[in-house]
Formats: sequence, structure tokens, C-alpha cells
Amino acid sequence: MSGGLPQATITAQGPMTRGDFLMMLYWFADTRAVPDVVGIRGLARATRIALLIAEELGSRREIDPFFTFHRTPAGGIASPGLWTEIPPLRAYEVLRPIPADDPVPPEEASERSFLLEQFIPEHERVHYPVPRQLERDVLTNKGTFFSAKREDQMLQRWIEIFKAVPSLNELPLAELTARALPFVRESAAKPRPVAAG
Repeated sequence: MSGGLPQATITAQGPMTRGDFLMMLYWFADTRAVPDVVGIRGLARATRIALLIAEELGSRREIDPFFTFHRTPAGGIASPGLWTEIPPLRAYEVLRPIPADDPVPPEEASERSFLLEQFIPEHERVHYPVPRQLERDVLTNKGTFFSAKREDQMLQRWIEIFKAVPSLNELPLAELTARALPFVRESAAKPRPVAAG
């Protein structure tokens, strides 16, 4: 039985966790939360940006366990670890989803459906809904505090790499995908057969 979502591990010192890494992505996507909140629109965009920045940082060697990225049958990129990290960050109130008026783009819906079908056990799926409208997550005051503390502790080289997040966030999704796909080491999983009945 599911025990619900675990609490996210948020640190202000010591080794960088996956939660810390995601908060830093949002911190820089929000251009440090002032004057205008930008956020990362949708899980598909966050996944591609996470992959590009992680490769530049060498995070596969430094954050353990790090995200695994999979090619999807429709040509996209999905990360079950990245998706499962976001609900605890929301529960911990460092990220807040803001619904947009835009409908969910087809690639967003197909990548989330792929994750649900391939990686999320059926009894856990209630925690990972596919939104009806496009969402973007933004940092709360708590998230801004943790991210600022994290930035103070990080090497300048890492900060320079994270500064690329706003410009990556402005790229069309197709271009982000093309830049990120060469780094994906996992092939698309074969769809599971659907049980009759």
C-alpha cells in the first residue's frame, strides 16, 4: 500500500540533492524571483532543461541517485525521477503550481501518460495527475530562501552554468528536445500490454 508522497529532502548545506537541483532550476528560471516570475512551463520543458544543465554540471557523478532520462515513443524525453520529485517539493511548499489558460500541449500529455503507464505503480497514480490545463511551477518564499542559501554555497562555475536556464526556457520545445536528445542514454520503453476486461 502507498504511504503517500515522502517528504522532500531539502538541504542548505552538504551534498546537493535532486530537490536542491530542481529548486536551483526554478530559482534561475524565475530570474531569482524578481521583478517578474517566469517559472518553467510544464514538465516537458523542465525535463529537457534539467538534462542539459545536468550534463554541463557533470551532475550524474555528483548527485546520487540522479535522474534517469528516457526517450519516449513520440520522440520526446521523460524522467520519472524528475516527475516524482516535483509533488514532494509542492507538498513542502517550496514550489507552487500556477495554472495557465493554455491547453496542455500534446507532447506534455503524451510524456506524462508515458510516465504513468511505464513507471508509476497504479496505486500511486492518484498523486501524479495529468493536468487539464498547462501548469508552471514557481518558487514560494520558502523556496526562494532555500535556493538563495544554496547559491551562496555553490561554486562560481555552477552558478555560471545555471545562468543559462532563462535563455533555455525561452527556446521552442522542439529546439530544446533536439539539444537534449543526444544526452539521453535510455531508449523508449515498450508499452505494456493492456489487460483485457
